[in-house]
Amino acid sequence: MSKGLEKRGLALGAVLLAVLVGVLLWTLGRKDEAPGEARDTPTPDTASADGTRGGTSKPAQAPVAASQPPEDMLRPVTCELDSLVEEYRRGKGSPAYRRYVVEQLRGLLEKMPPEQLWAKVEAEQDPEVLEALSSLWVMRFNLTGDKGVLDRVLDKTGRETDPTRKAVLVRSLRASDEPSVEVLAKHGSRKDTYQEWVKDPAPEVREAVVGNLTAEAARNFGRYQGVAEQAVALAAEAGDAKTAAGLLGATSIEAARTPAVNSVRQMLKESEHPEVRAAAAKALGTVAANESEQTLRMLSERFSAEQRPEVRGAILESIARLGLTKAVPVLQKLKGVDRGMDGEIDTWLTLLASQPQTWNLLLQDKQAMERKSQGG
Repeated sequence: MSKGLEKRGLALGAVLLAVLVGVLLWTLGRKDEAPGEARDTPTPDTASADGTRGGTSKPAQAPVAASQPPEDMLRPVTCELDSLVEEYRRGKGSPAYRRYVVEQLRGLLEKMPPEQLWAKVEAEQDPEVLEALSSLWVMRFNLTGDKGVLDRVLDKTGRETDPTRKAVLVRSLRASDEPSVEVLAKHGSRKDTYQEWVKDPAPEVREAVVGNLTAEAARNFGRYQGVAEQAVALAAEAGDAKTAAGLLGATSIEAARTPAVNSVRQMLKESEHPEVRAAAAKALGTVAANESEQTLRMLSERFSAEQRPEVRGAILESIARLGLTKAVPVLQKLKGVDRGMDGEIDTWLTLLASQPQTWNLLLQDKQAMERKSQGG
């Protein structure tokens, strides 16, 4: 009898414990519901007047206004172009890193609004950063063929008063896929741009002109007809000897036509600057095969008339270059004209005796001889 009572007591205790746990869980659930945010519970289905069944729910509560984000989350997102430009600016001490940044900038070019980039070009004052930006701008012409791209560069170059920044803008034209002297002649609004730049009072600008033609000619081993003829024309117009000589040495004139070759011959004969005459003499060593015979005769004649040794040395070099083994009798005839140059003539004759097949091989042999002589 006592065991039965004990069992009933245990069962009653278990029931009371379950009730307490249930009440506790219900109470906690009610506390979790914020005032005004009670869950909508459907009312029991009731029969409508038309016999259908449906239910009504509580009206939707108005949404509570979201809290404002912290102030530091409201900063504008930094423009990718701005970020890369600043990276380029900070990379002054690392050319390799700057090349990497330039590649990243090129990746933005097609998707970047043109006015955004041009605004950067207009505002930039640092010459190195300006060169990167203006070169990137010129690449837009490669993509679109829009001559307005070039016109903006020409306009800004004309307005620029700082010689260093002006030279940078001139150099930026090297970013054109085709030589800039040809591109501007076809697409530029002003055809005489290079003629103006080659006479610019700032030496930095004139050097940029020479650098452009040198770099652009090198893309085709100096055989761009337009570049070669433009180099000759600009050399004839240049106001200073250094610029003229640089232009004559900027490119081979192998691709140039007869009028341009005749202009170089004239500069060899008539220029008052030995530096220009020497450059003209070396340029004549690169004429096409159909011009070589006449040029050899002319060089031989000028050797006798010329008084400056540096010009005579340039003439001998071009004779050797044009004729190779055929130059031997020409050089032999020149011995004794200037006893001071006989040693140079003997050097060329010695080198030509090995019957080199190309000018590059002959030049390498001469340079090796000179190094050996200096070492001794």
